[in-house]
Parts: sequence; C-alpha cells; structure tokens
Amino acid sequence: MIILALEASTTSAKTMLFNSETQEVRVLTRRFEISGTSAVRDGDSIFTQLMALGREAAAGHQVDAIALSSTWHGLTLRRSVLSAVTPVFEWPYTGAQGIASLYRHDHEFKDWFYRRTGCMVNAIYPAFKLRYLKDEGAGLAGTVAMDQGSLIYARLTGNVQTSESLASGSGLLSTAAAEWDHEVLSVLGISDVGLPDLVDGLTTAPLIAEAATLLGVKPGIPVSAPGPDGGLNQVGEGASELGDMTFSMGTSGALRYSVPEPSFSPSLSTWTYRSPLGWLSGAATSGCGNCVDWARDLLFGKSVDFGEIEPQLKSERKDLPLFLPFLFGERSPGWQDQRQGGFLDMRPEHARIDMYQGVLMGIVSSLYHCFIVLQEVNGTPDRILLSGGVTSSPFWLQLTVDMFGESMNVSSLQHASAVGAVKMGLRAQGIPDDQPALHDEEPRIVHPNETRTKELRGEFERYLNAYEQTRFSGSPQ
Repeated sequence: MIILALEASTTSAKTMLFNSETQEVRVLTRRFEISGTSAVRDGDSIFTQLMALGREAAAGHQVDAIALSSTWHGLTLRRSVLSAVTPVFEWPYTGAQGIASLYRHDHEFKDWFYRRTGCMVNAIYPAFKLRYLKDEGAGLAGTVAMDQGSLIYARLTGNVQTSESLASGSGLLSTAAAEWDHEVLSVLGISDVGLPDLVDGLTTAPLIAEAATLLGVKPGIPVSAPGPDGGLNQVGEGASELGDMTFSMGTSGALRYSVPEPSFSPSLSTWTYRSPLGWLSGAATSGCGNCVDWARDLLFGKSVDFGEIEPQLKSERKDLPLFLPFLFGERSPGWQDQRQGGFLDMRPEHARIDMYQGVLMGIVSSLYHCFIVLQEVNGTPDRILLSGGVTSSPFWLQLTVDMFGESMNVSSLQHASAVGAVKMGLRAQGIPDDQPALHDEEPRIVHPNETRTKELRGEFERYLNAYEQTRFSGSPQ
C-alpha cells in the first residue's frame, strides 16, 4: 500500500510518501508563501500550496490512501459551501489577548474552563478567538468554525468533520466525553457558531473528483480524518506507552506525557488534550526555534548559516545576557499571552555571540520550567524522546540535556508528525503500523554532565527570578 501524508505545519507544506511493500519513504517540504506573518493565513492558499506539493510527491505513484496532519489551535470561519468569512488565525495569533485577559481575572471561571476543556484561558485557543471575533462584529450565525486541518479534509472529501484529537485543542471539547461542550459555548456567548461533526482518528472518507484532479491521483481513495501534529508526533515516535514523554523543539517547544486519563495541574500550568491514541498531559511554549531565527537574523543576518555560528558557542562563557523568550507571548507555565520578551542584564562588553547564546539559554530555561510543573503532576518520565531543530546544534542539544539533568533519546526520525499521520493511515486500513522504515531502530542517547547541570541550576534560578519580576498583575498563578 502507498500512503500519501499531507501536512500543513506552522511554516511549511510537507508530504511523506510511504510504500509498505518496498519500505520506501520519500519526503518533500516547502515553506508556505504567505503575505504578512504565519499567524494569519489565507486558508485556501495554504490548501492550494499543499495540493501542489502533494501532486509532486504523488507523481508516478499509485496512491492508495491519504493521511492528514495540521496544527492545533487554528480558527477560520466558513460558510456552508466552505467559502471564507475569515482567514485562518493560527496559534501565534494574539488578537484575543484582551478578552482572554478579562476572563483570566475571573479565577472561578479559569478553573471551571480548565477542568471542562483541558485548556487554559489564553488567546491561542479558538474559544476566545471566536468571542473576540463576535465582539469585533463578526456574525457567527450561518458560519462553521474550522481549523486548517478540518478545512483541508472538507476540501478533499466534502465532509465537514474533524477528529476528536484535533478538536481537543480548541477549548470547546469536553474532557468528560468526546463531544462539543455546549455549556462552554453558551457561557462564552458563541453558541450560534456551527461546529464540524466529530469523528475518531481512524475515520476515513472518499476523495472527491475535484481534489483528485488537484493531486493527480484516482478519486474515491480513502482520506483519513485530520490529526494534530503534536499528537501525531507522539504516534510517530512510538511514545504512546504510559511514562513516555516526547520533547519537540521546533518553531515552538512542547513536552507531552502519555497519560491514562485527563491530568490537571493544581496551578493551572499544563494542558491535557486527546492524542489520536489516548491522552496527553503537556506544556508548550510559544518561543523556541522562532526566537533562534529572530536572533540569527537580527544579530548576524539571514545570510549567515547556523553552522557558522555553532563553533563560536562556548559552555565556558559566563555572565550572559538574560533572555526571556516571550516574543510571541507565553503559554506554559504562566499562560500570560500579553507577556513580552527580550534581554535583561545587558552590559557594554556583551557581543553578538553573547546575546545569541543567551537566547539559547533562555529558551532552554523556559522549557525546563515547563518540565518542572509537568513533573509535579505526572512524576518523572520513564524516557524522554527529543526531536526538532535542536538536534542539529550539538551545543544547544547538550545544553538542553544538561539543564534538564535527564538522559534523552535523540530521535533520528525525521518529520515525526508526518510519520504519525502515515501510521494512522495504515491503522485505518487495517494494516499494522509497526513498519521497519517508520521507527527509530537505535536512537542516540545523550547523557547530562552532572557538573554542568549543577552550574545551570544557578542560571535557572537567575531566569526564574527575572520571570517572577516580570509577571503581569492578574496572571493565572
């Protein structure tokens, strides 16, 4: 069987073509061409660009099934014929900061909303984006709230549906049952919006003729319901056993424990969503690779390759500028979407490389902060599987392992979320997903340097002091 996985990530279109008979895997990626930022995107343009890349990937192959991956937390309003009322507001969009801040001051509401949905009172969630759009005059009646993944699925199959896992990142799905929480919709005053039908991650629908023409494949082949890249990363890495934790450092950063049931933090610091195969307890940051890109572009220029900067990074370098990685607001652990980032403790002798290394340190400190609050809820994981851009930087990788003080399995599996989509596509067709080409045979294990870990604990305390001093009044904690 040949499965074509199509993924609309935060910045790029990705495809993975997998042949279960030959074990051949072919991956294509291409950055989306967008006007403005990736926070607000033309959903139809994203669909068109993904289809074009999918057509390239499928050329010369007899595709038997299609699997889909996209991001959590996106929102677009569509009419019944799928025409756009709004663009897609992706997770970095912060327009709902004001309304989220008002709700965040209501401590009773915060706790109620968190336990009903597993989500925080924060601008990233479609629940608050919908309320913001309504307050701005957008009529919700007669529209359907979708995300990029469910839009792609509807364009491919004609079915306005989404997976329970993808819906769990909306702030509108109940943690008690796999159904939309109509009381949350009512309390937020957004009950007049339509919502997609909910299906599980193994549901498929036939590819319609128009979409088949765009992809250059035969119509009628099964298309799997869309899954979230974060949840599919867990599937791709084979980290669905209790005690497994995936740790991805991409555009944003995320730590996800596999847990048996919804898991709630007493301090309201972590989220709990449905993965395609169970439950996840997690923490995520808005600032990771995007902050590194920003620092490289600002300090060295876009033309400078990261490989040219790497040899300049030194663990012996002390008294770095302190960087708070909240250029794109804060998610875990404080969920202050209005929090801002930048440098503290700057001195005249600090050079560009000091600032750049300070950015790496600040990102890792923020992620370690997330790890601490996750441990408080779930204990120490049995194993940690690390993936993302951090694996391309030996310095940043060792810094991360040393800060956490935990050995980590460094995944050699490329594009784990797309692998997860392929695995879900195989399961939907009744085919075992334990395919040799789809798992990491011998992951590299990186161990912490205990001496360095003790040193970095001091740096983390310095970071934590700055974090507390820059907290907004009326914050969740």
